[in-house]
Amino acid sequence: MMRKAMLLTLLSVLALFACTDRRYPTTLVAADSLCAVNPDSALSLLTQYKDSIQTASKAHRMYYHLLLADAMNKSYVDMSTDSILKEVADYYDRHGSANEKMRAHYLLGCAYRDMGEAPMALQCYQDAVDKADTLSQDCNYRLLTSVYGQMAEIFHKQNLPTDEIIANRNCQKYSLMGGDSLEYLLSIKAMIKPYFLLGDTLAMMKVLDDVYQLFLKRGDSLHASRTYGSSVYIDKLVREGRLSEARKRINTYKAKSGLYDNQGNLKGLYSGYYYYEGMYYLKAGQLDSAEHCFRKLTNNKNYHLEECHGLMMLYQQRRATDSIIKYVQEYSDAVDEQANSRRTETVHQMTSMYNYQRFQQQMDREAQKVSHTRLVATLFALGIVILLFLFYFLFRQYRQFKENKQAEVVRLNNACRRAEDALYIAELENQNKQAKSADLLAEKAQQINELRTQLDKYVERYMAVKPSDREALMAKSEIVSLFQEKARWTINTQLPDSVQWRELIAQFKLNLPTLYSAIGRGEKLSEQELRACVLLLLNFSEADAGILLNVRPQRLTNIKSRANQKLFGDSSAQTLIDNIRHLSVTL
Repeated sequence: MMRKAMLLTLLSVLALFACTDRRYPTTLVAADSLCAVNPDSALSLLTQYKDSIQTASKAHRMYYHLLLADAMNKSYVDMSTDSILKEVADYYDRHGSANEKMRAHYLLGCAYRDMGEAPMALQCYQDAVDKADTLSQDCNYRLLTSVYGQMAEIFHKQNLPTDEIIANRNCQKYSLMGGDSLEYLLSIKAMIKPYFLLGDTLAMMKVLDDVYQLFLKRGDSLHASRTYGSSVYIDKLVREGRLSEARKRINTYKAKSGLYDNQGNLKGLYSGYYYYEGMYYLKAGQLDSAEHCFRKLTNNKNYHLEECHGLMMLYQQRRATDSIIKYVQEYSDAVDEQANSRRTETVHQMTSMYNYQRFQQQMDREAQKVSHTRLVATLFALGIVILLFLFYFLFRQYRQFKENKQAEVVRLNNACRRAEDALYIAELENQNKQAKSADLLAEKAQQINELRTQLDKYVERYMAVKPSDREALMAKSEIVSLFQEKARWTINTQLPDSVQWRELIAQFKLNLPTLYSAIGRGEKLSEQELRACVLLLLNFSEADAGILLNVRPQRLTNIKSRANQKLFGDSSAQTLIDNIRHLSVTL
């Protein structure tokens, strides 16, 4: 039988090992697999691996400590510190899957449980619940069931039956989702404990009846018999005088519960059942059997009160005065001792409840603080959004204003050009005497005066525009673009004609009047010298200027030198442009 069990364990480990992530060392993977089937062996394996893990990567060290805590928890070895598990939980919060996060926080809660820190344990269990992805197909529902089971235990010790009921119901829910029917039925049976705290006997009986039937349907006679022979049931039946039913349940409990050893004695924690069996025999008049059961409780401090009560009732029926006096006194002392113990326990419970409530209040305050911080952050973000929107709106308005202003500058510039062209044509016609009669001459003179007046108005308005805007307009004007295109000379390129040169100089005069004034309004310079100065002041390179003027580089140098001599008495070609710009600043 032992060999079969070992073989089954080995096969289970190998099966689990085959499905485990191979990122970790083989020893750790094997220990993880053993935790589920043989935690003692897993703990032994991990203990032997302790020295090797010291030089491993952080991922391997965190996994090791996670497994060590899991093995200790399942082997009922108390954990005495939370320091390393806090680091493990923090690591898996940043790098782990939902199941790994849940496992890490659950084991941290178990450490706090072993340290007697119920509020912290509850918080960690709640964190574990929050980390679980219950909608995922690979969610570890069995672990989630364990988390809620531990929460139910703490709620019971804190005398919080309503919370315990909720935790037990979650146990039932997730044990079903995990396909663990036994855990589902045991979590239903665990509802007896909160109902006991609530004093609801009817609910306790209904739970036992329901669970008994469910265990029978499952074919689980062992757990069914434990439920069927529950001390709660036996006590109720004996009090009601239903002795035949009580006898039947006691016999089933003895035969099928698996809680008796080969000598017919109850094991460890279950020995309190002797008191209820003894009360049955006492009620049935089988005093020797009753005394045998009560004597089974001797030297068991946990059931000393029940022993004294049972023997006191027994000797009352036997009318043994001396023994009655003895056990009445012992029973009284046991009641006092239990009362003192319960007072102490009540103080501990009240302290634990106070600590729990204080912890809850602290968590509520923290939650309020977080909520307040989130509100402030939201309002701040909203303010930023509003400011950005306002900035965008103002920027759009400003850009529209600039575009409108630029459009106005362009419109005025075009109007000036049209008025100047019209004036030029009118003056040219007048000079060519195309209008011969006096009336026509007078009409043409009037037209010229009107055009001059119109041009002056346009020029006056245009001069109100900022020089920088006029400079920018000049650089982007069609005439400058035309000259830039012609400077990229090819065989088919035609050099600027006299009309284009006149338009360029007129545009220059209109947009850059101070520079135009600095070169003497063309009075001192020849036509070629004036054109050379305008091109260079418009930032054309000397090479481009030579192409547009159709002169060689040396010829252009001579033109610059003569212009500089005429304007400033300086024969250097290099200082011409600087001299012009410097003079324009003073005008």
